[in-house]
Amino acid sequence: MVGRKIDYNSVPSADLENNSNQKKYTVNSSSSSGYISISKPVCALFVMGAIILAAVAAVITYFLTPSCNGYSLPKSLTSGIQPRVEDEPSVKYITLPRSMEPLHYRLYILPKLGTDFTTSGNVTIKLKINEKTDEILLNALDLEINEHSVRVRRSRDGKDIKVLTQKYIEDIQGYNMRLEQSLNVNDEYELFMEFTGILNDYMVGFYRSHYVTKDNVTRWIASTQFSPTDARRAFPCFDEPSFKAKFTISIARPSNMSSLSNMPLKDSSVIESDNITWDNYNETPLMSSYLVAFTVHDFAPYQYSTNNSFTIWTRQNLIDQATYAGEVGPQMLSFFEHYFNIKYPLPKIDVVALPDFGFNAMENWGLITFRESGLLLDRYSSTISNNRGVSLTLGHELAHFWFGNLVTPKGWDDLWLKEGFATYLEYLATNKIHPDWNIYDEFFFDQTYTAMKIDRLISSRSIYFKVENSNDIRQVFDAISYSKGASLVNQISNILGEDTFREGLRRFLNAHSFSNADHDDLWNALTEQAHADGVLDKGVSMKDVMSGWIHQAGFPVVTVTPDYHSNLLRFSQKRFILNGKTQEKSTENWWIPISYTTDNNTNFEDGKPKFWLKDEGETNISLSLSQWYLVNLKQSYYIVNYDERNWKILSEIIMQLPPVIRAQLVSDSMSLARAGVIDYAIPLNMIRIIGTRDQEIIFVPLEVIFTETDFLYNILYNTPAFGVYEKYFWYIFYFALEKVEFLEDPNDKYIIKRIRRLVLPQACRQPNMKCALTARQIFRTWMEHNHIVPPNIRSVVYCTAIRDGSEIEWEFAYKEYLKARSASEKQTILTALGCSSKHWMLSRYLEMMISNTSGIRKQDGSIVFEAVSSNIYGHNLAFDFIRNKWEQINEYFGEGFRSVSRMVESLSTFMNTPEHLKQLETFRDENKYNLKATNQAFSNTIERVKTNVQWMKLNYKSVESWLKQQVEYYRL
Repeated sequence: MVGRKIDYNSVPSADLENNSNQKKYTVNSSSSSGYISISKPVCALFVMGAIILAAVAAVITYFLTPSCNGYSLPKSLTSGIQPRVEDEPSVKYITLPRSMEPLHYRLYILPKLGTDFTTSGNVTIKLKINEKTDEILLNALDLEINEHSVRVRRSRDGKDIKVLTQKYIEDIQGYNMRLEQSLNVNDEYELFMEFTGILNDYMVGFYRSHYVTKDNVTRWIASTQFSPTDARRAFPCFDEPSFKAKFTISIARPSNMSSLSNMPLKDSSVIESDNITWDNYNETPLMSSYLVAFTVHDFAPYQYSTNNSFTIWTRQNLIDQATYAGEVGPQMLSFFEHYFNIKYPLPKIDVVALPDFGFNAMENWGLITFRESGLLLDRYSSTISNNRGVSLTLGHELAHFWFGNLVTPKGWDDLWLKEGFATYLEYLATNKIHPDWNIYDEFFFDQTYTAMKIDRLISSRSIYFKVENSNDIRQVFDAISYSKGASLVNQISNILGEDTFREGLRRFLNAHSFSNADHDDLWNALTEQAHADGVLDKGVSMKDVMSGWIHQAGFPVVTVTPDYHSNLLRFSQKRFILNGKTQEKSTENWWIPISYTTDNNTNFEDGKPKFWLKDEGETNISLSLSQWYLVNLKQSYYIVNYDERNWKILSEIIMQLPPVIRAQLVSDSMSLARAGVIDYAIPLNMIRIIGTRDQEIIFVPLEVIFTETDFLYNILYNTPAFGVYEKYFWYIFYFALEKVEFLEDPNDKYIIKRIRRLVLPQACRQPNMKCALTARQIFRTWMEHNHIVPPNIRSVVYCTAIRDGSEIEWEFAYKEYLKARSASEKQTILTALGCSSKHWMLSRYLEMMISNTSGIRKQDGSIVFEAVSSNIYGHNLAFDFIRNKWEQINEYFGEGFRSVSRMVESLSTFMNTPEHLKQLETFRDENKYNLKATNQAFSNTIERVKTNVQWMKLNYKSVESWLKQQVEYYRL
């Protein structure tokens, strides 16, 4: 890099000697090889000459430009928008050759904190040769490699292999070395190279972070985030999941700071002259490069018990917030060890709360990294949702120690194999710690419902997705990999039964420990166990059953057509797509596990398939039909459409059904109605019955109902039907909206707190409601008398007061944000600041999102944008903002995480006209060469807007008419 001196002398190295000629090779950056000296008189002559040339050019331009009196120049000559220069194409994802594999890395790295934020280091990679080759190709990005430090030596006799040429291959983020002679098969070689890098501020690779002490002192730290493809930003490596190796790491740090890595510290050595300490860590087990981690920090440790090796690290003044994670983490680890019957193979676990972190957490083996809001709980400000989130996330990351770390997917196209399993397993771990939460009842809404909202779009992708470039890899970290993956794991458990499922997972993990696997390996292990236990016919494999689910986008709707006279049920399948027109084009088929019950022999708990609806797509069964029948008892990954008679009866008895099945029926029927498959009267009547008869305010179905009615609220907001919709909504949910109050008892149970956080935002959404008045009074008391607002009502109190208030309320909340000690409290305030109804304040807030001086961290930028975009007063401002500042936003946030994708996805909320659709498509098309990792987000958002436009065309009139009839009937 230009003008940067490389101090290799301060970095120790392994055995290989360096060449003396320190020529540098720059990876994805520019460099200078020297300096030119120019005297002051010569500089003055250059300046005078430039002035004279500029004056001559101006005169010539004036006389040669034609006069156009009465005419205007073409817009292309006067518009401020210049033709877009096509950006570089996306980096190709070309897997590295398998001619060699790394066995071991010996890494030394020195980060320079508080100065120029650079790194220097060296790495020795032991290579095993699988095929004869005279080339070495590995990954490197944003590194400056000292070309003449590069050496290749045969391990068995120390013979040097001359390196002829070296070059960086930009479109694959590769570094290529051509050798004078070929490397022999089965021989081992050592590759040595020195490098320098950057401590960037994009939260990828080896990056810098900071916090400000109570004394207003800025403290800098350094940490890593290598998943999915950013280890190559820290050191040259074979940066693909299938290249597992052992790592021995040494990290330099200022002597007044500390460091951590995957393994325990072996020893340290002090270089007093430089005030540097080198920390040398023990060798890791075999693992992928994306799981390597290290930090340099000044944090304090917390252990719930001195008898374990589970340590939480955080800022000294936040150590009291680590108690919960420190207590439940070891319990969850023990749960997984028993569940898998495999001991955790590393000697310790460190868990670090970082001020800046792009993901919520990362499962680095032995060194889990979190953003502070994802790990820490403040007894004075954290909510039940924060508590729940910490538990689930901690369970998720610990589950990865087996699914992801011990056994790693062969490639990123099978990402769901680790993320889907970890998402499913987090519920098992949390249920073990908090059985009173009944957390598994919430799985349907959290995961299956969430996945289907994306997977019902024609733009959705298959869960097994062949990645073609680096942006594809980043984009697969989405709800399809996580939530659909978890839903399919849940489906597999339903099919096999819990015992066979668990034993099959143990078989899979034992067969592939410290190695890689793909979905076929999983199917083989589960099939072997299922056959051994007799739960799957010998002629059927799990590959037969599950292949369609992972290789096809979307999910099926099972249509059940009864013949009541002959006691027959006809089952047929078709891909469900929210845009109903495309259903007729469906050619996909799945092996669908059909479970059912009837009023004659009711059993809601038996989720095992009674038969398969296979590839042929249609099956008839004989069944004694009396009153009603119910299909898909354990929420496998499909929806069901019944005949009108059965829908009507299910609606009438819905309060007799388990809460999760109520939620499932509301979800299925609302999706079918939105697609124009059934009449809206079916789900709306069902919702009316639940709303008016549910005197206990059951959380699980109400969460689905309010999400579905929020869609109606948003799409009707600017239409004549909105007034009648609000009257009807308040009538059917009057009991819940009036009964749930702000007063919070410290001894309230988990579900009571969840209900309060769910209902109050609905009750406060209009300024003239009693709830809104109460919220404003509570906020005013906080402002004037410093009366603390109870944590579980803060979000609704803050949002309501800022929405209905003035600049005074907004500025007060913003100052409280800057002062807040709790990261979760900061996020609550950030969301509330986007609730304002003042356009100029929202516009200013969006600008603050991309300002380094606002106090808003990059990791929280999408929170700000989504808060404004989901606000009816701010939606247009947010859309204009992202269109006008697209390049600046991408430059500010980078491509490492889904921040910008989440912004794009939030745009569809209030878009339901052809004009909206055209504007969004134009925005996408104008930036088609600069979409980076947002291509899938644009496709999904555009498809959502298309379905909104279709909804207005097909459903608006009928819904408006139905609502008017209800308002008249109930004399509202």
